Amino acid sequence: MKPLLDAGLQPISNRYLYNSKEKEQLYPFVLSQCQTSGLIQLATPFPNHELIPRFDWITYREPEDHLNFLVDILCDLDGVSGSSKISGVSFKDDTALHRFAHRDFNTRRIEPLHDLNISHKGAGIESIQSALTNDAAREIAQKYGKADIVIARHILEHVYNLDEFISSLNTLVAEKGYIVFEVPDCSRSLERNDYTMIWEEHLYYFTPETFKFVLAACGLQIVRFENIPYPFENSLIAITQPVKNLNVEIPAGILKNELLLGEKFAQKFDEYRTKFRAFFTHHQKNKGKIAFFGAGHLACTFVWLFQLQEFIDCIIDDDPHKQGLFMPGSKLPIVSSSILMDDNYSLCILSLNPLNEDKVIANYRTFIDNGGKFYSIFPSSQRSLHNLVLS
Repeated sequence: MKPLLDAGLQPISNRYLYNSKEKEQLYPFVLSQCQTSGLIQLATPFPNHELIPRFDWITYREPEDHLNFLVDILCDLDGVSGSSKISGVSFKDDTALHRFAHRDFNTRRIEPLHDLNISHKGAGIESIQSALTNDAAREIAQKYGKADIVIARHILEHVYNLDEFISSLNTLVAEKGYIVFEVPDCSRSLERNDYTMIWEEHLYYFTPETFKFVLAACGLQIVRFENIPYPFENSLIAITQPVKNLNVEIPAGILKNELLLGEKFAQKFDEYRTKFRAFFTHHQKNKGKIAFFGAGHLACTFVWLFQLQEFIDCIIDDDPHKQGLFMPGSKLPIVSSSILMDDNYSLCILSLNPLNEDKVIANYRTFIDNGGKFYSIFPSSQRSLHNLVLS
């Protein structure tokens, strides 16, 4: 492992604060890169138990427009029939399981409380990946039988012990069965220096090549691989089967490109922080108040990584659960979007999914008519702040 990027001390982005004086624990946030595979990962993961949200209303959504396509593929696999058992690992697999259930397949998802003894109400992926040990998997398989297809969507990037986790999935799947993984593709974020990619809950930042390498290194042969395009980040899907004595090797040319991608991403960080701070300094001083729109982990990351909190007045979010709380790290207040009616606000930075930008902006014509500007923290957005600041 080679140290790649030291982002300093970071807060836990789901740990919203009750007041601006509340103390919070910060943790070292360092990206490193494996020199054998090119895989970028956290050098020191945050304590697992600290990632459990204190609020049970916190949810995370994953892209799902491709799920009909995926289920069609899985139904056509060799050995899969109407009597096949389909199993999911977490709540992120529910929507895929529902599609199988509509086709009269026998479906089941691991239940955190009954199967893994997870009793904390707000517990999620961070707890499931830890509790799904080999012993737990054996008990589940003995109780319910082995599955012909095990689906594990958007959990592998959260896993602290890849060997044990994948070994546990092997225990859950029947002989000649399939394990299906889906992870976010970080290629575009790395290429465009999108530092919102960094998140304390993601230990691994996969590209297509590093994803394939890791699966092979864990003894899984890829039966089919799909790279599903999305505007924000693609979804990588690997349909795999356990295989013994699998040859693991990444071609030298591909490894060189992966290492270079990581190095360039790290090298640009200080330059980006300097330029973003200069832009926000100038705007606040000369043009008026600044607000962010969207009080999620992406806004938390962007503001704190670039140390922009001194230039921002508030974070807007119309989720009533969040209003009245304060953002982790920056301790900025979370308020209703009605704040944009204040004539003193001249800039609103969007930190929500670029697919939703047009719909949100359409509700704030008065803000725009008064000279207000919307920009996005994402390089992939047509309103990208990067194009303005870094050009």
